Amino acid sequence: MSRGWRSLRVRLAVLGFLAIYLPVLLLFGVTVVTEYDTTTEVVDGVEVSSGSSETRSPWVMGTVLALAPAAAALAWWWAGRAVRPYEAMYERLQHAADAQRRLIEETSHELRIPLSVLATNADVLLAHPSPTLEVYREGLERSGRAATRLRAVIDELLVDARGRARTVDRRPADVAALVRAVADDARVLAERRGVSVTLTTPPRAVCAVDEATVRRAVANLVDNAIRHAPGGSTVDVAVERRGAEVAVVVTDHGPGIPAAELAHVFQPFWRGRSDHHGTGLGLPIARQIALAHGGDVTLTSPGPDGDGCVAVLTLRC
Repeated sequence: MSRGWRSLRVRLAVLGFLAIYLPVLLLFGVTVVTEYDTTTEVVDGVEVSSGSSETRSPWVMGTVLALAPAAAALAWWWAGRAVRPYEAMYERLQHAADAQRRLIEETSHELRIPLSVLATNADVLLAHPSPTLEVYREGLERSGRAATRLRAVIDELLVDARGRARTVDRRPADVAALVRAVADDARVLAERRGVSVTLTTPPRAVCAVDEATVRRAVANLVDNAIRHAPGGSTVDVAVERRGAEVAVVVTDHGPGIPAAELAHVFQPFWRGRSDHHGTGLGLPIARQIALAHGGDVTLTSPGPDGDGCVAVLTLRC
C-alpha cells in the first residue's frame, strides 16, 4: 500500500474509532455518573443511602479500557475494507495510463521513420538541379515503400484498438475455411521466400467469431512464421477442435526465439534482433484479438536447441 493510501486508511480508521468508541464512552459515562447519583429512602424515620460507586466503578472503567483495542482493531479493519477497492481501481487506471503513454511514445517513433523518409525524398527531388526520370522513379519507389509501411502501422493500430476495446462482432463462421483462405493468400509470399505452406484442417470448425479480426490474427501468425522460416523449409498450419475452443497452430522450422526474448514478443513494436522488416505489432494484435474471443496466443520454441517456433491461437466458441 502506498503512502497516500496508508494515510487515507489511518484517517478513516481514526474516524471509525471515534464513531465506535464515543458511544461506548457516553454509555458507560452515564453509568458512572448514575452510580454517584445516589438516592435515599426513609427507613424507620432514618434516611438511608442506596447505591455504591466503590463496587461498580472499577468494573465499568475496566470494561471501557478493555474495549478500546477492540474498537481500534475494528476501525482499522473497516478502513482497510473501505480503501482497498479504490486503491485497486486507482492502480488499474494508473497501469492503463502508463500503457497508453508507452504506446503513444512507441507509435510516434514508428510513424516518424516513414514520415521522415517521405519528407527526405521530397526534399531531395526538389533540390535536384535536373532530375531525370530514373531519379524520379527511385524517389517515388522509396516514398511508396515508406507509405506502405506507414499504412501497415496505422492498419495494425486500428485492429489493435478494436481488439483492446473488445468491440468484436461475433457470428457463427467456419474457422477451418477461414484458415484455408489465409494459407492460400500466404503462399504467394512463401513461394517468393522459397518456403512451402502445409495445411491440416477438419472439414468444418464452426465457431462464433468476428471473422475479419480473426482473419487478421491468423494472417499475422502465418506471415510471422514465413518471414522467419529459412528457404527450403515448411510452415505447417493446422486447425484443431479442443472442447469448447478452436485452436489454430502455426509451426515454422526456423532458428526459433531465444528464451530471453520470448518474454517480450507480445510487447507492441518489439522486434527481435533478426527481425528487421516487421512492424512489431503482429503478435500483440493477434493476442488482443484472441483475448477478445476468450482465448489467447502462446509462442514457444520447442526444438532441442531452441529451434523452431510454434504459435497457438485459441478461440472460445
